[in-house]
Amino acid sequence: MTSVPPTPRSADRFRLILAMIPALGLAFVLSQFLRSVPAVIAPDLRAELDLTAAQLSALPAALFFGSAIMQLPSGVLLDRFGPRRTIAAFLLLTASGVAGFAFAKTSTGLTMALLVTGWGIAPVFMGMIVLISRWTPRDRLATATACAVGIGGMGMLLSASPFASATEAFGWRMTLAAVAGVALLLSLAVLFTVRDRPPDARQVVGPTETLIDTIRGLVIIFREPRIYALGTISAMTVGSFLTFRALWVGPYLNDTFDAGLIERGHIIFFISLAWLVSAVAIGPLDRVFDTRRGIVTIGALSMALWFAVLAAAGNTTILMVTVAMVLLGLSSGLSSPIFAHARSLFPDRYVGRVVTAINLFVWGGVFLVQVGTGLLINAFPADAQGHSPFIAYQVMFGVLAVLLVLALMVYRRIEDVPPSRDTGEPV
Repeated sequence: MTSVPPTPRSADRFRLILAMIPALGLAFVLSQFLRSVPAVIAPDLRAELDLTAAQLSALPAALFFGSAIMQLPSGVLLDRFGPRRTIAAFLLLTASGVAGFAFAKTSTGLTMALLVTGWGIAPVFMGMIVLISRWTPRDRLATATACAVGIGGMGMLLSASPFASATEAFGWRMTLAAVAGVALLLSLAVLFTVRDRPPDARQVVGPTETLIDTIRGLVIIFREPRIYALGTISAMTVGSFLTFRALWVGPYLNDTFDAGLIERGHIIFFISLAWLVSAVAIGPLDRVFDTRRGIVTIGALSMALWFAVLAAAGNTTILMVTVAMVLLGLSSGLSSPIFAHARSLFPDRYVGRVVTAINLFVWGGVFLVQVGTGLLINAFPADAQGHSPFIAYQVMFGVLAVLLVLALMVYRRIEDVPPSRDTGEPV
């Protein structure tokens, strides 16, 4: 059998995709990096600013809160003005927020800077989902999303050992000041390399909807009960893992095992690598087993299991808890089948608002879980060095396991839309 050479049109599309990947990939890497760095420097921030557990949790929570409240506006902007201009503009906000964080001297200044940073990174992932939905076939959406998440996951890796090493060498303030400069450059790169639609897509002169129509479409989405079930499972799967990874891993290792900065960085690196593997590997499984709801169910149950193991582990060795945490990471890359499931339930014209509505639940969930776990751990008195007791972390792990199971029970009430039946018509 002879292979069919690519047509000029398909070759042109492939070249355009290749041209977009570096800027979009690095923008996503940056957003994931910024969501993850607090875990590495949390003990240092606590010592430098004399923060309580509740105050410490409020810092990264501000970033996720900023992302959450900006989801709906960014969804409207993505559908109205396209991902290219929206992402480029918001990266300027990201740069200002990171610069503010790097030079802030008070906990209030740090919190406000992280809030602005959260605004800036809000549309990056959702903009990528919109672009993927326009440039790839529907039945391969989860696979393509998994590849994108895998690229973005490099940000988690960079925020672990590499960031810890840079912090030790240059200080966290100088390191983040350099990151702010990178965000500025990426804004320009996105503006000049990204295309909102393939060249062979049907072109429409002017916007297809007025701004009022766009906002009304958002109201339609939130009248759909299934969006809340999808939002619940998204909030708890992403919220529980990111709260664990981006906030409490560092203090847990420091308080329980007296792990130093570099040791914490190495362990967080392996947890992040495990999550990256899961994000890439889990996405294509919906086509292998022809189910999206089933993949999410197994993953969420596995996450609950490993949180329960950490809760019941007792004061064991750092190696044993590291293995459990890595296995948790291997279970947590569930965004791709969740977003593909959500995408299958709504018409194409709502795609930007659908994915940002889901992301509202995601970042809102992260914010609530971070604040809630901060209050929970703060309820257990710290010692003279400011270390929280081991029982505080055990209780937190147990609560997260229970909440994951409850969220899964809500999610299981909506129908599955496997790739073989995803025709492009909403169910």
